[in-house]
Amino acid sequence: MYFLGERPEYTEQLFNRIRKISRHLFADIPEPDEIISLAEVEDLYQQYGSDSLYLVAAGTIQGSYEGNTVIVYEEGDLIGLTNCYDLPSLTLTSEDQVELKKYDATRLLRFVTETRERQSIWTSYLVSINAVLTESYSRDLKSQTHLSTGFLHFSKGEVIIREGDDANDVYTIMQGRADVFVEGIKVGEVLRDEIFGAMAVFTSSKRSASVIAAEDCTVLAVPKNEFVSLIQNHPETTMTLIENMARCIISLNTQLADHVEADPSNNII
Repeated sequence: MYFLGERPEYTEQLFNRIRKISRHLFADIPEPDEIISLAEVEDLYQQYGSDSLYLVAAGTIQGSYEGNTVIVYEEGDLIGLTNCYDLPSLTLTSEDQVELKKYDATRLLRFVTETRERQSIWTSYLVSINAVLTESYSRDLKSQTHLSTGFLHFSKGEVIIREGDDANDVYTIMQGRADVFVEGIKVGEVLRDEIFGAMAVFTSSKRSASVIAAEDCTVLAVPKNEFVSLIQNHPETTMTLIENMARCIISLNTQLADHVEADPSNNII
């Protein structure tokens, strides 16, 4: 098993420990009640009930919560413990071919506790799983109590903001610079330390321009709600926004004047 997303090295050490214990614990397990081979799995518990445990024989199963995949079970992993005890459980799905060894829960639990040695290994297995889940939960909880800002990296020519898209984040160029385009025409640029993308966020409108990296860029992204909180708690950020918007207006006015000068027949009302 493994979690999606970046995790510290000691988390991988815990997963390696679980894999090692699993191989030892289930080395001489009896034949399964049934071998299930599926092209895809929409909801394992809904399809096969909650009174069974499963060993993944081939492929992977994703554990999801509220539509988000949080853990992936792979060959050798045991799944179904929480569900067979009527505890809150993840939704188990797979979009690929998967093979599962199905066991009656009572029969399998009797096997893992049959001898003192197996009881000891089973206890280590459960403690290790509890440790890795606790670690993951604590890290996720900690991340939810802080601004969920993130640094994004864009290569030259990559689109940072696309015209017409929904506006969910506000950005700051930390390194590099970017060009601003409206309907394919360059109308300005974004320089280092400048905030951009705020207007559409504040007005709840679609992005009015595309922003494309003019060189390799590092960009700080701040979600809408957290940016509003940042403005409220750090008023100096408002001044930076005003300065940026003023520079954009001056740039647009200059381009408009150049456009009219180049084609005097245009009448601007």
